[in-house]
Amino acid sequence: MSTYSKKDGNKTEYAFNVIRNRILDGEYGPGYRIVAGRIAQELNISPIPVREAIRQLEAEGLIVYKPYCGAVVQVYQEEEYFNVMAVLALLEGYASAEACRYMDSGNIAALEEILVESSLAMEDYDFDKYASLNRNFHATMISYCKNSHLQNLIEDEWNRLTHARKTVFPFVPQRIKSSNEEHKQLLEMLKNQVSASEIEDFVRQHRLNTVKAIIEKKNNAKKTRKP
Repeated sequence: MSTYSKKDGNKTEYAFNVIRNRILDGEYGPGYRIVAGRIAQELNISPIPVREAIRQLEAEGLIVYKPYCGAVVQVYQEEEYFNVMAVLALLEGYASAEACRYMDSGNIAALEEILVESSLAMEDYDFDKYASLNRNFHATMISYCKNSHLQNLIEDEWNRLTHARKTVFPFVPQRIKSSNEEHKQLLEMLKNQVSASEIEDFVRQHRLNTVKAIIEKKNNAKKTRKP
């Protein structure tokens, strides 16, 4: 059980980090009711900083307020997911194109290590681990981009997809294999020093391919149900 101490610094920031980490780790799943008083008691602080932390998490899109219920963890919505993925396709494509200008063999090796772990997770059908490594792969890639504002924008959009990541790969498990193959292709492109514009186009399409896989799975399911 977490309890606040002075070494944790600002109480609001501490409450924010505790709640946010529990959401990202899945301890507080979609629809989970966030009770400020209960959390405040657990953290040994007053409800005021907890309520402020909840408002900040609402601004991030991780928490929503529902009538007669209060603050709850955001539930995955397909339209929202598709919209965010479209935005990420643009942002990450550009960020990756900028990043490749500053990458060397050591940077590519770091991505290869993540890819090895991803392949093992794929073989074990460990969806949660693969989703985490998938994000780590892209985060490492764009970390070489010198535009910190762009990195922050991408981080904000990633946080909106927190819960969706845990449901997408189980829904379209074949996407894990194709996603991993696309990561391998991207590494080869980096090694061969293809143009930044090619990297941008590839990463953009890579993101949109997940959306495409979901739509195809749904359409096929509808055809199967027809008499």
